[in-house]
Formats: sequence, C-alpha cells, structure tokens
Amino acid sequence: MNWEQKIEQLAARARDENPPHVDVAGSVLGILTAGQAEPLTLPERLWMWLAAASSAVAVPAAIAAIVFYNRSAGPLNEIAEAISWAAQ
Repeated sequence: MNWEQKIEQLAARARDENPPHVDVAGSVLGILTAGQAEPLTLPERLWMWLAAASSAVAVPAAIAAIVFYNRSAGPLNEIAEAISWAAQ
C-alpha cells in the first residue's frame, strides 16, 4: 500500500467520524456574569488619560494638516506644471 492510499484511507476515516458535541456557552456566560468589574489601577488610569489627551490633540493637528495641505497644494501644482512645460 503506497502513501497516497494510506492518506485516502485516513481521509475516509476522518470523514466518517463525528465531532463531539460541546456546549460551553452557558458555563462561559455564567463565569462572565458572576465576575465583578475590577476598578482601574493608577497606571491604567494614567494610560487612559494619556490616550484621551493624545486623541484630543490629534484631531486638531489632522485638521490643521489638511488645511495646510489644501493651501499649499495650489502653488506646488503650478510649479509642477511649469517644470513639466519646460521639460517638453
């Protein structure tokens, strides 16, 4: 018997097997609902405030970058057109 036949037999046996019925959803939900929410520690609070502050700074910085790009894109396009015209 060659290795291809062995693999085919193994695949046939695997197709015939039925997986065991496992239902853990009820026990997992029970464990999750029974637990109390742990209060945040001081380092976790500091990281949370740092994340909030950096998000508050990032939004105006992104808006300023978009405005600056829109204002500077016109002259840059004119320079690119002049260079491409001269290159022809």
